[in-house]
Amino acid sequence: MTIRKYVFIIDGEVGPDLQFDDSKSETNAALAAAMSSDPKVIEIPLDSPVTIGWRWNGTEFVQE
Repeated sequence: MTIRKYVFIIDGEVGPDLQFDDSKSETNAALAAAMSSDPKVIEIPLDSPVTIGWRWNGTEFVQE
């Protein structure tokens, strides 16, 4: 079991944290890899078609 804990940095300040066991599933392992990569988090509408493989160009999502 590997428990990982991450904190969100918002405008230079520590915000909420996220803690999970990355050995429990492939999804948690993928989440650990993503969280360790200095991610940018952007809220999108629930009905958005954006998914894995799309890119963020700094202002909008583009499908390549």
